[in-house]
Amino acid sequence: MKKFKYKIEYITRKEIKDLNFFKQSIFNGNIYIFKKSSVCLDLIRLTNKFFYQYFGLSIQDFLKEDNPISFKTNKLIEFQKKIKNSQSLIALFCKLLEELQFDVQETHSDKITFRYSPDLKKEPLGILKPSKAHRDTWASNVFNQINWWIPLHNVQESNSIFIVPDYFDKKISNNSDKWSFKKYKKFKNYPSTPYSELKFKENHIKRFELQQGDILFFSGNHIHGSVLGEKKRINLETRTIGINDEKKFNLPNNIDSKSKEKKIEWFSPLIK
Repeated sequence: MKKFKYKIEYITRKEIKDLNFFKQSIFNGNIYIFKKSSVCLDLIRLTNKFFYQYFGLSIQDFLKEDNPISFKTNKLIEFQKKIKNSQSLIALFCKLLEELQFDVQETHSDKITFRYSPDLKKEPLGILKPSKAHRDTWASNVFNQINWWIPLHNVQESNSIFIVPDYFDKKISNNSDKWSFKKYKKFKNYPSTPYSELKFKENHIKRFELQQGDILFFSGNHIHGSVLGEKKRINLETRTIGINDEKKFNLPNNIDSKSKEKKIEWFSPLIK
């Protein structure tokens, strides 16, 4: 069997010469980090403004070890819904995509979500809790997804996100045949995505140290999940698809998803 090859690359706007070539490289499994985007910093500043208005302190102050304030579940969920419904955040995300040469007219997006991952000693809270190893394609059955992961502060390898690139094209056991989106919406502690309990070798796992203003993006077919460490972490994330991707690109194959139904309705036009 031919060994899967991938690259993890830092990239700038000037390096994107051909959008079709760039997107195909993502669907082939390459992983990108867009460094210190000024538009991303604007998006973070706006989120921090909302955070301060809602909780009475900045994100940086909340992250301090001696901060006595903790999230209350209902308050956090209310804030996460505010983020999901913010048109000003969507407008900045569109500018971010345009900075990367994406055509926002033909791009559909999932909701922008605010994820809080506590340190190892604390209980997870909110709509999106830390997730085990999964492919996003297990839930959606949509294979032209691109995942966008934006830390709202500097993160270390010990409290960010992990990806297992070597398994991009390898079948693994998972519970996509049992997981239900309806149950996720209905039950409080039901997982937000199908997942795998497979224990990956340490040398197969890639963790990421990212600075505020960096964006990590990759194919939704990659195995990935949350890293929990000694420090809590806050990030924004979303997923996009292009309405013409299936005609233009060679997309990842469904190798282990048992989902029967495509969830195209999870993605809405960015420009309405």
